[in-house]
Formats: sequence, C-alpha cells, structure tokens
Amino acid sequence: MKKFLAIFLAVIMVMTLGACSTTAPEEGETGGETDGDMSYKIGVVIPSGDHGFTGESVAHAKMEADALMEEYEGLEIVVADGLEASDQITSIENLLAGNDIDLIMLWPMEGEALRSAAQSILDAGVELVIYDRLIDDFDGIVGEIMGDNHGIAQMMGEYLNEFFKDESEVQYLRFVGDSSTVTAQRSDGMDEVIDDKFEQVANTVVTDWSTEKAQTEMENWLNARTVEEVEALDLIVTHDDEIVDGLMNALEAYSGNAEINIQLITSVGGREGTMAKFEETDTDIKFTTFYFAPAFIREALRLSVTHLYDEPYEGAVLTDGQYLIPSFSISNAGGADHDFDSYRASDIYEERYSIGNF
Repeated sequence: MKKFLAIFLAVIMVMTLGACSTTAPEEGETGGETDGDMSYKIGVVIPSGDHGFTGESVAHAKMEADALMEEYEGLEIVVADGLEASDQITSIENLLAGNDIDLIMLWPMEGEALRSAAQSILDAGVELVIYDRLIDDFDGIVGEIMGDNHGIAQMMGEYLNEFFKDESEVQYLRFVGDSSTVTAQRSDGMDEVIDDKFEQVANTVVTDWSTEKAQTEMENWLNARTVEEVEALDLIVTHDDEIVDGLMNALEAYSGNAEINIQLITSVGGREGTMAKFEETDTDIKFTTFYFAPAFIREALRLSVTHLYDEPYEGAVLTDGQYLIPSFSISNAGGADHDFDSYRASDIYEERYSIGNF
C-alpha cells in the first residue's frame, strides 16, 4: 500500500493503492498477492512531450506505471503517447485491436476530437478514465480526474482580494494557455470571486502554453502602450508557470521609458525553475502560484488500478462526479500556504521532482 500526501488548506489526503486481476479477488485476498495467471491490462493514452509540463507528465506516467507493475504481479500497463489527436486515435485503435485491454486511461489532446474514439472504447466493453481535459456531456466512464481548476482559480481570486485589499483600483493583464475547458475553468473561477475594483486592461492573451509566445506577447504589449499605461499596470494573472517565465524574460529585458510597477504575478504550477527566477530577479515583482503538477497524472493511474481491483480511492475529492486533485498556494509574497522553502521541503515537491532534473 502506498501513501501520497497532498495538502489543501491543511487537509492531508491519503490514498490507497491496490493490485489488479482479471476477476474480482476472493475474500481475504489483498493487493500484491494476486496469482500471476490472473491479470489486468491498462492502456495509457497521453500526449507526447519531451519538455515542459507535458514532457514531465509523460515521465511521471511511465515512472508510475513501472512502479505499479513492479508492485503488483500480473499487472501490465502500456503507455502510448501521441502528439496530435489523430495519433491518439490511432493508439486507441491499436490497443482495442488486441482484445486484451481492460481499461484505458485517456488524456485527450482535444476533447471533442477524441469523442468518437472515446465512445469506441466503451463500445468495445473497455472501461475508461479521462484525465485533465474533459469531453463534455460524455457518460458511461469510470470517472474524470484532474486538478481542481475551478477551485484553484477561486483560491487565486480570494488571494488577490486579500493581497490588494488596500488598493482602490487594480489594473491587470491575463495570459492563458488555450481555449480548452481547463482555461475556461481557471478564468471563470477567478472572475466569480474577484472584487469589482480589478480592471482587465487588454484582451486576454492566448499563449498556447508557450514560454516564447508569452514573451513575445508581453514585449508587444509593453512596446505598444504609453508610459502611463505601462506604469499603471499592477498585476498579471496567468494560468501556467512556463507562461510566467516568458513574461519575466520580457519584463527584465524591457528598456523603455516607463517604470515597471507590477506588484504581483499569479500562476498555476509550483515549478522550481519559475520560483528560482523570482529569487534571482532584480525587479520587485512577487510571485504566487497554485500547485498543479505533472505528477498529477500518477493519480489517474492510481484511480484506474483501484477501480479495477475494487478498492477505495482517496487520492482526490469526488465532486459532482469528478475526481478533483486538491491544491495549495506557494508564494514569496506572504499570505500563502507555503513559502518557497517550505514547499521545497515537502513530500509533494519530492515526488514532483522524483523524475530528476527534467
């Protein structure tokens, strides 16, 4: 049995892992003691990636798959990664063609593009777990599991209300990843709780989760605005730490006439490289991020295993039919659940970076 610690406003979540077999266990049998002739096979279909959040997620998925297969005799997990939705569809077709898959854990590149393929999984009598990105109005699955995007965004909005409580007006920019359900949840949650004094001063910028594009867009905004507009900017809201890296590259290189008065950049992640940027910067900008890690994909595999073995799953909170992995705040600006050092000393940080310097 394995424990995974997650902190959400001082709540400790403990989850139980189990083993797998092709039939329900006999009374008294426990995980890890399954007869080797009896097995489950899980297919894991995820995006490709050799860097960044997706790349780290792939590494975590493969590491967790290896750990589970080592722990449970008879368990086989096949990880298939594909860069595009079409590649994922092909991976699903190949897995189903073998007629030996019990469950597929799917992280869709694009929910709607994978709808028919997801339905084909159910039609084949194979169980399905969906991770991170939703396929709207899709029934019959074991469950959807993801970080609590809406809850994270509400925490962000409440943090901003407190951080800027003495300000009468706050001007901000918003940089997001894409047009997926993840982005919608992270924007809507913040907008629901943020005070009226917050004014977004330009259209939301879509970065495609790219550090380079975020840097270019920030440079373009700085160069296109008056000195007064640049100096009036108090806050930048983002949806990912890698976006923040690009923004900081642009802000630190800015050589215009205006003074940078940004007090805070908020984000989602908990990425070591981004925290380090704010420890090394010559600017006065502070950073608050909300934990959302590539290691979350491990929970999707754990949910898959415990479901097949008919064991309770406690690694995420079941809310309105979705398993939501809890989060917490990390900041060098105060008022957060963790500062940088206490986060680095946590079990969660240790697991996130168990894949090494990726």
